[in-house]
Amino acid sequence: MPQAGAPAKLPPPVVDTNSPSDIARLSAAQMAAATPEQRLAMLRTLVKDSHPVMNGGDTDWRQQDTENALYRLFESAPDAAAFDALYYHVRRLKLHGALSYPSAIEKLADRHLAATVPGDWTGLGAYIDAVTGSRSSGLNKIDFLIDGAVLPAAAAAIDGAKKSIHIEIYQLQADEIGWGLARKLAAKAKEGVQVRLLVDYYGSGVKKGLEIQKLLAFLRDNGAEALTNDSARWTGSRDHRKVMVIDGVLGFTGGMNIGGHYQVDWHDQQSRIAGPAVARLQDSFLEQWAESGGGLRDRAEYYPELREIPGGIEARVVYHAGNEDRNIKAMYLRAFHTAQKSISAAAPYFADPDVVDALSAAAARGVKVRLVFPALNNKAIAMQSSRSFYPQLLAAGAEIYEYQGRMAHQKVVTIDGLWSSFGSSNLDSRSLKNNHELNVVVLDARLAEFIGAEMFAKDIPQSVRITDYKPTLMDRIAGKLYPWL
Repeated sequence: MPQAGAPAKLPPPVVDTNSPSDIARLSAAQMAAATPEQRLAMLRTLVKDSHPVMNGGDTDWRQQDTENALYRLFESAPDAAAFDALYYHVRRLKLHGALSYPSAIEKLADRHLAATVPGDWTGLGAYIDAVTGSRSSGLNKIDFLIDGAVLPAAAAAIDGAKKSIHIEIYQLQADEIGWGLARKLAAKAKEGVQVRLLVDYYGSGVKKGLEIQKLLAFLRDNGAEALTNDSARWTGSRDHRKVMVIDGVLGFTGGMNIGGHYQVDWHDQQSRIAGPAVARLQDSFLEQWAESGGGLRDRAEYYPELREIPGGIEARVVYHAGNEDRNIKAMYLRAFHTAQKSISAAAPYFADPDVVDALSAAAARGVKVRLVFPALNNKAIAMQSSRSFYPQLLAAGAEIYEYQGRMAHQKVVTIDGLWSSFGSSNLDSRSLKNNHELNVVVLDARLAEFIGAEMFAKDIPQSVRITDYKPTLMDRIAGKLYPWL
């Protein structure tokens, strides 16, 4: 029962969310009462309709109504999650282009982020679900696999497949490892297993790569389905996810692509998952498969009943669509502000000013921030861009380590010995904005402790600590180019 004297809660408004004029007539209270779906639809309509310069600026009353409605829509958000469910689901460039004074919205975003309560992990979970559309997947068995442990586990899973094998991968190298996989998949297809492989057109070099073209043709000739995700050609959004689902009951995801670089030469990570979270991995594959023109007989057959694993780990699978939302960025910024004691992060590509600001703020308030980057980066300009941010991080008190000896490609974060995230997303602008990405998020001290002991505690002694750094001219240039790297 509502308290006596409390204002009655309004029902969701009856409004044509495709009509800027209808939206502009709503009061702030009506906007606040709108459903999340209504609010997002209204935002997209207003952004599409608003053109400050084109429509004449201050002399165009209709334009002023549209802009005022945009400001009121953001201001009416009842909490940070409701605000960010709007803010991170529209491209910042488009939002800024729709407003005469975008700084007003940026100040609201900063205020909501600054109000994060350190240590409120329950609140962070609720925030992630509200902003990203994820949900708790219950208790799962998660094996955090590093380097040489991955290939035998993945091979055994493929060998044991009875009904279906679904693989969504950014880069498939047509080398000994890649062809070994192709032969395994062809053999399973001949056994009657439904085999579907989806590779990113750009990441796998399909346009000019004769050997990868031969590999895909070999699979098709042997009864498997093999498609390329061409979204980067039209939208700039590469499918950077790395997902494998076996029979709908066993999943793999992490930082590893497929090929000698990832399974042999480089330092990398992949996780094996059993339990309800596998359904979200299947969602990722089937959504991208359909987007790439793939057909299915009956989606339901790929979703067997998945029971929670007694004594398992609660997990969320968070993913985003490139150039449509920034779910993983929202998650990370909020998590960094939730930290109380420690943040350990490993990423090969690190270049996003908002992430740098959040990590710097954490270090400045006493959180022990440790960042591990590869000294031998396969992309020199990416490393130069990362180094352009070193002075700010070091001045705030963060510890920076450069891993020696080989390329380190894992994308892993642990916070306060409790919260962990790992998957395909780097901490750079391309991953956090442009690409299709997928991460697993876990609140479990056991797994965080395992990652700390088996990865960070072993990698940091193999690294050189950077205590002072003066960016070179090329570093500074690369730092300015961060949105396009």
